[in-house]
Amino acid sequence: MQQIDFHFNVANRSLYACRLLKKVTGMGLTSAVWSSSESFLSRVYDDLWRFEDLTFIAHAWAGSQWEAQAPVVFSTDIHALGARSVIVLLDENVPDNWQHELERFERVIDIVSTNPTELQNSRQRYRVYHAAGIALKAYDRSKG
Repeated sequence: MQQIDFHFNVANRSLYACRLLKKVTGMGLTSAVWSSSESFLSRVYDDLWRFEDLTFIAHAWAGSQWEAQAPVVFSTDIHALGARSVIVLLDENVPDNWQHELERFERVIDIVSTNPTELQNSRQRYRVYHAAGIALKAYDRSKG
């Protein structure tokens, strides 16, 4: 991990993640998706089936029999996610042991909605990463 990209002011965090995963998969890259919230992660997993009528992106849960064939893998346990090109973070907190866990990914993307609590929590994560010397880029998605 050389940098972390923050995509903030996203209108719908789940659907934005789906569009991002479509783009990453279209580039021939693999993705991991992490959140400590099982209910939210399940929502994103389900949205990936239906966010576009003519789009199919193979995805699986980490540890399932389909994991090896799926370009997108989901887990609430960041340790269970194998090395992938990209990890999409969909959580309010910094992952446990984040420096070790995130280093196996080429690219790290943290998605933040317009929810005030999410924005505040993302600022805290940003400060943690910045204090550790990680290069950070911020992309305001309210501007198009």
